[in-house]
Amino acid sequence: MPTFTCQAEARGTICLIRTNGYLDEAGGRVLAETVGQWLPKGIRHFVLNFQGSPVINSQGIAQLIELSEIVVDEKKGGLAFVGLNELTMGVFRMVGLLKVGQAFPDEASALEDLASQG
Repeated sequence: MPTFTCQAEARGTICLIRTNGYLDEAGGRVLAETVGQWLPKGIRHFVLNFQGSPVINSQGIAQLIELSEIVVDEKKGGLAFVGLNELTMGVFRMVGLLKVGQAFPDEASALEDLASQG
């Protein structure tokens, strides 16, 4: 399996992160490190695009839950999810990730929503 990677870019006060590869525990750590690089810069809102990561295992989900606690609960930021397939959407709903972040059909609508949150 290819190595998990993240591409991140600032869009104003929001960080857009596009993932690629299998999101397991190691991938979750890469994603957390990527988010961690932006938090000291004052970025508190993140769009996570999982279109390039159609498979997320249970350890990857656990990493996402931990990440959501940091971003939403500790930093009072926001999360938006893009590129979720039907299975992943169901898992996100079941584990409560869609209570701390919202799923969007595309990056533009996710960015617009987070921008309105300030």
